[in-house]
Amino acid sequence: MQEPPKNIEEFLKLQNLDHWPKEIHFGDNDKLLCTLKKIKEDSSFTSIYTHLWGNVPRVYDAAIAMESRLAECSILLKNHVSEIFEWNRITSRTSSHGKLEQYKAFLRNYCKEKKLSDDMETKKDIEGCNFPGFRTNELTQLPRHLNAERIYLFILKSHNFDRKSFKIWKTHFLSEASVALLHDSFWWWFLHKFKPDRESQDSLFDRISESYASLFMSIPLSQKDAFFQVYPDCLAQAIYATFQEAFPESSDFFNDEFKEDLGNNIFLWLSGLKPKKDFWTHWKLNELSTTTIHGSKKTPSESIKDRIARSQERISTYIDFNMTKILKNPEGYTMPASKEESRLSGLPTKAPSKGYQETLRS
Repeated sequence: MQEPPKNIEEFLKLQNLDHWPKEIHFGDNDKLLCTLKKIKEDSSFTSIYTHLWGNVPRVYDAAIAMESRLAECSILLKNHVSEIFEWNRITSRTSSHGKLEQYKAFLRNYCKEKKLSDDMETKKDIEGCNFPGFRTNELTQLPRHLNAERIYLFILKSHNFDRKSFKIWKTHFLSEASVALLHDSFWWWFLHKFKPDRESQDSLFDRISESYASLFMSIPLSQKDAFFQVYPDCLAQAIYATFQEAFPESSDFFNDEFKEDLGNNIFLWLSGLKPKKDFWTHWKLNELSTTTIHGSKKTPSESIKDRIARSQERISTYIDFNMTKILKNPEGYTMPASKEESRLSGLPTKAPSKGYQETLRS
């Protein structure tokens, strides 16, 4: 291969040149001059500044726009404030401050009474409750505004755990996944036992599976065995307590068979095995039929049989069906008149018309 040139003379000889750089001759000098002039004009300070001003966004534009917008908002605020002050002057002229306070107090009391009346009208039996519907990203609230965390705490306290175990279990029981399990399992069992809805039950069961998986993964490995030996039984108790709290007038439905079926179902879901028979006998929840989870006494609900018996007893005190005694002394077996009947009997009555009397005679 030929060696590269080592100096300028060798380079010129290699390229057949007399000198370097080589002169270039343009054929059209006018066109070249015009191009050079245009380049000179476009590269001038004025041209470059004008181009940048018109095409490049400036930092100060945002500040100018903000200042303009603030000025507009300031004008709107002043107008609004002036109208408020004007309205205050009008109201002070038309009504006294005391009346306005009375109106406010009335509205507060009305809202409070309305809320209380709504709570009182909440159905306390199974027949009066319906499943509100399944929402993918939202838990279905328990009936009568029951709180899942409070129910879990009631169940944990009934087990009489020591302080250390109670603190550990409390964290796991009140976790988001555990609360979701109580909500969805309660409504699944409600639909399964009382108002079947296959589509809603399937949706609830899918979320129950997801919640259980999340709960299982969240429990530390050293605590898994001990926790899941306790959890299925506690969840079944929590669901049973929710039914007792939500539907005190339907407590007859929540019998031993109900508890057996509920526990078998929950244990099969969470452990794959059924518990021993009559496992629920160790539950300390018998008082839930008469006492709430807060410790207050429940108003005893009267069954239909009790109402019928009470009505028959009341009737028997007034009526004696011994016809012999009644015929001997009819006045002594007359029904006592009520206050309303006595009042009506004392009112003056209008005599029947003559035509009406003739009609009766005929």
